[in-house]
Amino acid sequence: MKQRIYLVLACSLLLLFSAAIPCFAVEGPLVATAIVEFEQGRQLYQSGDLQRSLAVLRTYVQRYPEHLQVPAAYTLIGQIFSRQARYKDALLYLERIPTAFRTPEAALLTGFAQVQTAQFSAAQQQLLPLLEQPLDQPDRLRLLQALADAAVNLEQSLQALVFLQQLLPIVANPAAILERAHRLLQSRLSEVDLAEAAFMWQGTAIGQDARLQQARRALAQQQRDKASQLLQQLLTSSVTFPYWQEAELLLQRAAVDSWFNRDSIGVLLPLSGRYASYGELVKRGLNLALEEYNQLNFPVRFIYRDSSNEAVSLAQLVSSLTDDDKVMAIIGPLLGDNAEAAAVRAQLELVPLLTLSQRAGLPQLGDFIFRDSLTARQQVEALVAYAIQTGHISFSVLRPENRLGEEMTRLFIAEVRQRGGEIIDVVSYPENSTDFRKQIEALLWEDHVLAPPPKPIEYDEEGNLVPEEELPELEYPLSPSHALFIPDYADRIGQLAPQLQFYGIKDVTLLGINGWNSAELVRRSGRFLKQAVFVDGLFSDSKIPEVRQFVERYRQKYQEEPTLLEAQAFDVANTLLRIMDDASVRNRDDFRRKLSGLRNLRGVAGTTGFDELGEAIKQLYLLKVKRNRIVELN
Repeated sequence: MKQRIYLVLACSLLLLFSAAIPCFAVEGPLVATAIVEFEQGRQLYQSGDLQRSLAVLRTYVQRYPEHLQVPAAYTLIGQIFSRQARYKDALLYLERIPTAFRTPEAALLTGFAQVQTAQFSAAQQQLLPLLEQPLDQPDRLRLLQALADAAVNLEQSLQALVFLQQLLPIVANPAAILERAHRLLQSRLSEVDLAEAAFMWQGTAIGQDARLQQARRALAQQQRDKASQLLQQLLTSSVTFPYWQEAELLLQRAAVDSWFNRDSIGVLLPLSGRYASYGELVKRGLNLALEEYNQLNFPVRFIYRDSSNEAVSLAQLVSSLTDDDKVMAIIGPLLGDNAEAAAVRAQLELVPLLTLSQRAGLPQLGDFIFRDSLTARQQVEALVAYAIQTGHISFSVLRPENRLGEEMTRLFIAEVRQRGGEIIDVVSYPENSTDFRKQIEALLWEDHVLAPPPKPIEYDEEGNLVPEEELPELEYPLSPSHALFIPDYADRIGQLAPQLQFYGIKDVTLLGINGWNSAELVRRSGRFLKQAVFVDGLFSDSKIPEVRQFVERYRQKYQEEPTLLEAQAFDVANTLLRIMDDASVRNRDDFRRKLSGLRNLRGVAGTTGFDELGEAIKQLYLLKVKRNRIVELN
């Protein structure tokens, strides 16, 4: 009797287990054809012909969804899309692989794609079990890098350092890993976590760096004895690490009295030479904010230094403001050519620096470096977010052949793919073009879909023709673009917009950068821009009270219209003056922490705060043309 019961239970469990795992099997004469098609796709992939391989494999998985090699085909398709940085498309296929059939390669591809699409918790769940798998070195490198990325974005900084430490022995360029660890230790760890990092990795380069950051924070908090003790221990250790020169400089600073002027902020601007006019505009915005502040508060002064003075380097100017003038913070520089040198020295001097430069990578130089400027990335993110939210899923790009066009296009393509959109075409034109007919005709070309190979003719057992099964669409097809991105300035758009309509591009949303925001553009081509949307950091006719007040005060004082430069300067000054007025700010490290924690600001140039790296968080103005006027979209 018991044996019968056990037999029934065993059979039931077997049935349940079988039902849980799909059966990948194709019966009859289709088996040979399925194998041939899969092998064709695999060989095309191995030969590097990714587009043809993709077409064959996608057709194969649609025709033979239960064939034994379908999980392997999904994995290959995931590889192709990952190599093309089309991570959302990769996940469409990789996530169809049942767990029981998911190889370590497929799991790694899935987790990596989830990291690239900001699904960090899901990526961790996918990737952590792979640490126990016997992966080859390239895959282990990719695994540890993806886990470090996920941990950083989940604010698990200590965990991220664990993965970076594991990467060090196996990477070709340890300096890049140590630099990343350096940035984490500088800005992302609490005092407690920093002490734990110094203990966990003592005797290693990362442990030495953690001790260096403890000394930096002690010095910034005016704890000179503690800083000196930590630095002397570090410099007498036999363990080498890349930042020993910084340690020596800090030890010198620890021996000097480091009091501060609570009423002084340094400013680095081009006040002479070819860029002096831009420096004067920024100075206007700064002084407008300072005058308003000093009427109601204990007076603060701005100490200006000319960044165009070739006799003195930017690094020397930063040190002079820090050591001689004892400023609490520094505003500037404005130009990218010298902003990096100033930022590097400010980080070494432990003085907060809020730059107005657009030079890439400045806030990443250290936790004392901040930036408030309208960047290309911010514009692209705002445009793509709007377009996706309003139902646009396919995009083309028409760009000038210059650095602006190349950079904006690269960022735009990456952002569209990150948000699940499709790039249909990228067409360029010479920078000084006036005739765009050829480029517009190229955009109108609609033959973008690669047809799958024809399915073999099939007959049943009686010799009758088997009707071809209508295959389901697994994803949306490529369609004519819903929006056209043109990263150029108003004078070129004034020539281009009428030609777009004349040659046939009519019912397409045009997306533009802040260079479009010009009354002259509206006068010349406004009637051709009814479906255009563009962004900017300042809109003088905004109904926001703070903007209206700033514009009115500026007009009264200077009898001119303010530009984005003055607005950004006004925001920067107000931000720093707000912190100067905080009684809890006793030193430059307190100042840095207050600045990094600012949120919910109401800046006239869209600044609402700063992210964890020190980059300004902006709410940009979405603009359109209506009745021959530029108006806010919302």
